[in-house]
Amino acid sequence: MMTKVLGVLIFIGGVVLILASNNIAERVAAGRGEISSGQRKVDTANELFSMNQRTKPIGGLVTGSAQDKINAGTQEADKYDRLAGQLQTGGYVLCGVGIVVFIIGCFRRKK
Repeated sequence: MMTKVLGVLIFIGGVVLILASNNIAERVAAGRGEISSGQRKVDTANELFSMNQRTKPIGGLVTGSAQDKINAGTQEADKYDRLAGQLQTGGYVLCGVGIVVFIIGCFRRKK
């Protein structure tokens, strides 16, 4: 009986990890959309400033801090994307372990 309960609890823990990883992945996707939008704006500004050799250095000054923030956001998104993948993998492993523990509990002989 105790083994079955343990198996169910492990399985539920795995499901929770999978749901958490899906939530993180959705937020990362939304963040990447914002990053992409910001990158397009910076690229457009750089194109406008690069039309003239005199204004080209100004473009780098104007868009430099925005580009730094975009780069930092991309690194942050990559970090959370890896975390979501690890949580998902761990969740699937826990689900599998939980099922195995539950099955072992079903076939265990009562004393």
